[in-house]
Amino acid sequence: MAQPQRGGEPLSIHGGALGELTFEWSHDRYCHRWAFPSSDAVVASVESNSAVVWPVSPPLQQIHQQSFGDGRQVIFGVGMAGRGHWSASLTLVPDLKCWIVELACRAPSEPEQLESSYQLGGDWQQVADNAFTIPYGGQQLCLEASSPSSIAVVCDSQVSIRPAHIVAGAATTQWAFRLRIG
Repeated sequence: MAQPQRGGEPLSIHGGALGELTFEWSHDRYCHRWAFPSSDAVVASVESNSAVVWPVSPPLQQIHQQSFGDGRQVIFGVGMAGRGHWSASLTLVPDLKCWIVELACRAPSEPEQLESSYQLGGDWQQVADNAFTIPYGGQQLCLEASSPSSIAVVCDSQVSIRPAHIVAGAATTQWAFRLRIG
């Protein structure tokens, strides 16, 4: 079994029409981005620096890729900042024509903020409170927060997916979103 990766070469999942997810090491954590064939659509993580206790995206410092017999491919990530411990799974699900992204943070006290922030490249349009689309191959590529546990907040061309509620005290808080063609 492959060991988790920290630093070094980029790691990618090629999802065909569902785009390519690439992780690259930057300073003390991985940044990641989706690029989609024959399109200017890009979804790129926005990262904080190591001095930020509650970063604008989970500070993924170790990643591991795994493939399943049913076609799913997953990149798992973990990391720490301040007193928070983050985990993430980014799953390509070809049968559902989507990527499912699930995130969590375990903290010994109530976090000031939890979110996953992305710079959107291309002409994305907000079509609902928690959904954004861009034309893609005669269909729509949609980025949507997984309701009711998650919300999306937009500012200019940056979107932040956040938990709808942050749990008070020592607890694990989860949030999720998906990128799909439909």
